[in-house]
Amino acid sequence: MKRRRPGLQGRWAYVVNSLQEIIPSYEAASSRISLFADAKMRKEAVSFAVTRGGRALDLGSGPGTISRLVEASGGEPILLDVSVAMLRTSSFSNRVQGSFEHLPFKRGAFGAVVSGFALRDSRDLQEALSEVARVLGPEGRFAFCDLGKPDSLLAAMLVSFYLRVVPNIVGLVTAGRSGLRYGSLFDTYILVLRNSELRSLLLNYFGKVDVHEAQMGGSIVAKCIGA
Repeated sequence: MKRRRPGLQGRWAYVVNSLQEIIPSYEAASSRISLFADAKMRKEAVSFAVTRGGRALDLGSGPGTISRLVEASGGEPILLDVSVAMLRTSSFSNRVQGSFEHLPFKRGAFGAVVSGFALRDSRDLQEALSEVARVLGPEGRFAFCDLGKPDSLLAAMLVSFYLRVVPNIVGLVTAGRSGLRYGSLFDTYILVLRNSELRSLLLNYFGKVDVHEAQMGGSIVAKCIGA
């Protein structure tokens, strides 16, 4: 039996449409669902990847949450998102519509690529990582924070239960009925690789990889250096 390629694949359109319906509450609800750990994780990713004066691609930028940290660190953020509606909520001028699997930039265009809780929404994760490696300059740095899937079966079950229940409750309280769309977080969690599998996959595209786990492995910050 052929193994399924990592990424959302056929669930991609559903998840993208769900995200567009929760734009007004996106940042507030996402922070609550992460137990307010998201800001620290984004800062960790940016501090590793971004250098003062350098251009940084914000992959799956949404409203520009991590781009604000890039700018505060002295970097120049370039926002990329497949959703025009998401991009329009951002105040940044350098905004590009595009998919992770077909980045509209030349080889080695960036010294840094960052992503905040978006990479798991790739339609095809392998193609997305290949594109990141292509646009990343020599010795460039790629860092992202996202949901993780613990290798421990017990921890994975606990994280699964949390994501099955809490996002719907937080979404409902934060945004009313439309907030039930936060339930798509569970759908994406089911499809993500286990943390050790993700690290192995990253090593196919980058020279050095470190995956830092938090919240029982249910959250990760990955730090990669280009080959």
